[in-house]
Amino acid sequence: MAPRGLKAALKKSAPAVLVGTGRFKAFSPLRQGKKTGRKLRGLTKRLEKKVWSSGTLPMIAKRSNGRAGGHWAGKNGGRKRGTKVDAQLTRLINAGPSAMKNALHVYRLTKMVLAGLASKGLEPVAAQRAVISETHRIGTAADIVAYSKKSNKLVMVELKTGYDQGRTAAALNTNNKACKMQAPLSGAWDCNAHRHLAQLAVTRELFVREKSTLDRLGELGLEREVDGMLMYANDEGVEFFELTEWWVKRGGKLLNAIA
Repeated sequence: MAPRGLKAALKKSAPAVLVGTGRFKAFSPLRQGKKTGRKLRGLTKRLEKKVWSSGTLPMIAKRSNGRAGGHWAGKNGGRKRGTKVDAQLTRLINAGPSAMKNALHVYRLTKMVLAGLASKGLEPVAAQRAVISETHRIGTAADIVAYSKKSNKLVMVELKTGYDQGRTAAALNTNNKACKMQAPLSGAWDCNAHRHLAQLAVTRELFVREKSTLDRLGELGLEREVDGMLMYANDEGVEFFELTEWWVKRGGKLLNAIA
């Protein structure tokens, strides 16, 4: 069981709120609990512009295995399901354990995500928790903030639904050659898994820069170190990729590169 007061601490210390709708949606920093009106740039688009290669991902990296059907059949069905699952997970996790236990209708994929987290000894504490850097003008959200009883640490979980195949298939240039990412990830192939790990590395970096939040974690008895985990969920099951030290060390450099 996560330490008492952890959920409240994460909610109270959130540095920004989501404002706007559709393509105008963005995070706005808070000042003494009030919106500043300033909008920050999104993380994914900045990584795409500054870090991803100019190559194109192969078809296998874009193809779904087609298992989703029924209510989710048809064009963009998988994307619609992912959006619904993300929204349901956010509601259930932020509402607390009793909500997760007593929910009347839970999507199959939602159940798979929660079961997958449990299999790793991770207790979800918060979802879509804002993390920002006003200096770098970047704002994003940690998909799931989980607690590991074994390590007594928080774990930032980047959740991706779909991406059934070709997660490590590299983007190809016009000569059909595999591409690597731009600095500071020039040692990594440009593929979906590495793009998502880059997102996670920056998200974790933004969170650990919240000194007051980490101080509060210490007061609650948690370790101040924070881990990261990339989680894929689809009809075949769940799969995890650990945020290794290689990625952790590049979190700050990535943040500077996309500013």
